[in-house]
Amino acid sequence: MAGSVIERLGTTIGKGGVIEHDDRPSTFEKAERVAGCKLDHRRNYAIIDGQVFESATWSQACSGCYEGYNSETARGFGCDECGYTGRRRNGAWVPLCITTTDPPPSKPAG
Repeated sequence: MAGSVIERLGTTIGKGGVIEHDDRPSTFEKAERVAGCKLDHRRNYAIIDGQVFESATWSQACSGCYEGYNSETARGFGCDECGYTGRRRNGAWVPLCITTTDPPPSKPAG
């Protein structure tokens, strides 16, 4: 399975408060230049505001039927929101590196 890279060129708030991203295809070469390291070509990445992010996905109990949550199976009882599975798949872009404006700590003399 091959990964991919997108570049987010902008974000706007559309009609009804819907967030719309202007994402365009990019290349691993550009993402590696921005990240300053070699990237795993099996994973998905995004270049957002000059920083490289990796796609992270997970599943969890559905928030629509969470009241019937079974702690042994980590599932809700099922509803329209989750297609009666009791689970939801979620995802987010996670930064590869945490950047700070603070200089790195200096080594003690000696």
